[in-house]
Amino acid sequence: MGKHALEEENAIYPAMRQHGLLAESYTLHAEHGYVKQYLYKLTDLVKDNDAFQLKLANFRCDIETHMRDEEHDLFPRLKLALEKADGDYLARRMNQEGLKLA
Repeated sequence: MGKHALEEENAIYPAMRQHGLLAESYTLHAEHGYVKQYLYKLTDLVKDNDAFQLKLANFRCDIETHMRDEEHDLFPRLKLALEKADGDYLARRMNQEGLKLA
């Protein structure tokens, strides 16, 4: 999950900002912070099954919304804004970011 976040936060979201999706990129970046907060809280709730299950259900709903927004709306909009060369460059940048954690 850290690799995924690093790739998006250091490559995809900056590209979104460069191509007119400024507010959207900030929202997605903030949502990544909430994901980390959920994981932190879930760790604290491991011994309280009912609270854990409730928090996990909320987390799942939020993460599914985040992914759906990215996959079905925002990333396709970014792709349309990119030239072919920009898309190839962005793919390389994303791979470079992922290698930082390899």
